Order: sequence, then structure tokens, then C-alpha cells
Amino acid sequence: MEAKVIIVSVVKSNKSENNVWAVAITGEEQNQAYCKSAWKAMKFAFMLKKQTGIYIEDGSLHMLSEEIARQKAAAAAEQPAEQEVQPEAEQQPEAEAKAKKEKKARKPRTKKVQAEPKAVTMAPEVPNDLIAFL
Repeated sequence: MEAKVIIVSVVKSNKSENNVWAVAITGEEQNQAYCKSAWKAMKFAFMLKKQTGIYIEDGSLHMLSEEIARQKAAAAAEQPAEQEVQPEAEQQPEAEAKAKKEKKARKPRTKKVQAEPKAVTMAPEVPNDLIAFL
């Protein structure tokens, strides 16, 4: 009897030319799942590990981590290249939009003026000789 292990492999998709990552447990075909990216496949593998307590194969983890690092490096290389390719005419509207956003600042809130408390006085004092009886 072989110990169960979570394995990850690259398979060809029937719907497109892209590669798909298959995550499965050895000996079980029902728990097989397909993921579109290496990142999602790694997340799913760790979720399976947490739910079942089965270990992930070392080769699969190594393969996934290399693929994720390669994709990050490719994405980082694309970003500066895209910024250099833009002509100046396209960069100016972006700069103007940023300047408008900066200029359009909210008005500061005005402090509500609180009414000054008025001194409450009793009825004016009447001289003693003007007391009237009803």
C-alpha cells in the first residue's frame, strides 16, 4: 500500500492552447481539480493539505514555486517596457488627469458656530414699596 500524496501536474487544456494545472491525490480520481494558474494550483494544494492532512509531493511544490517565480519575473520585465513604449502624447493626458485630481481638493469643513449661552436672569427686582396684592 502506497502512502497518499497530493500531486500537481501540467496538462493540456481541451478548450484552449493554454496549459492547465491538475491537482490530485494519488489513488483517488474523484478529488482531482484543474486550475488555470500555478498560483491557484498551489493555493488549492495547500487547502487540500489542510483539509485532509495529506502531504504535498516535494517535486510538485518545487515545480509550482519555479513557475510562479518565472511568471513574476516576466510580469516585472513587462511593466517597464510598457512605460517606455508610450509616446509623449499619450503620457500628457495622464499627467493632466493627475494634476486635475490634485487640484480638485475638498473644501475644508467649516466649524459650526455655537451660539453663546445667554445669561438667564430672574425677573427684575421690584422696589419694596410697589408690592401689589391680588
